[in-house]
Amino acid sequence: MPKSKPSLFDRLFQRHSQELRVFAGLRSGNEFAEDLVQEAYLRLMQHPEPESIDNARAFLYRTIANLSVDQHRRQNVRDRFHAENNGDDQVLHEIPTPEPLPEDKLASQQELHALNSILQELPEATRNVFVLYRLEGLSHKEISRRLGVSERNSVRLLGIAAQHVLLRFASLDD
Repeated sequence: MPKSKPSLFDRLFQRHSQELRVFAGLRSGNEFAEDLVQEAYLRLMQHPEPESIDNARAFLYRTIANLSVDQHRRQNVRDRFHAENNGDDQVLHEIPTPEPLPEDKLASQQELHALNSILQELPEATRNVFVLYRLEGLSHKEISRRLGVSERNSVRLLGIAAQHVLLRFASLDD
């Protein structure tokens, strides 16, 4: 069976993910770098008119820069809130949250069911990396130890899974 040609997304990811991780680490710290890179690739994949992007690499850099500014602003708000409340996290927990409406609950359940079905389409290792990273919050280092794969392969499998999930959800919307 002939090997399929890698998609544009796969080629971009293989070519630029390491340099983008370094850039993101310089902007927001290494603990946030991987998340910023993944989010930038997701935004590229979700772009309504990808053919209008002349330089995908520059788009990814700009997206990471913007995301790091947003992340920094959120952290400043948290820090300011803690300073104003003497670090009392209890204040946050006392803010009432409205109960979701029944139709919102149903929509969420349907989305979860769709996500589960889409994830079942993936090979087991790819599915496991996605679940461990996106749902359980494990780092690629932790995933590599748990699943016995390299960190690089964990990153690659997550990219494949994220691309699959996004494309399948997009096709459900059509």
